[in-house]
Amino acid sequence: MNKNNYLYKLQKNKEYKKLLKEEKDLLDIALQISQTRRKRKITQVQLAKRAGMPQSQIARIESGNHNVTIGTLNRVAGALNLRVVVGE
Repeated sequence: MNKNNYLYKLQKNKEYKKLLKEEKDLLDIALQISQTRRKRKITQVQLAKRAGMPQSQIARIESGNHNVTIGTLNRVAGALNLRVVVGE
């Protein structure tokens, strides 16, 4: 099987599509948090203090490389005077 055939079959795989969407959603959330924080001229340290968590956790969230619980998202959103809306 050549590379193009493999990629075509992979893109048709339901599990792959689900994982890809989850990763995209996580990156979208990370980007939204980072952009909102910067737009409001808040440092990671300041946001972390407002959210009651270490700065390193804000950095991990903004990197998009870590899964985040709804509870954690609610804390960060609240610290930015935002709310979390789940849905499509």
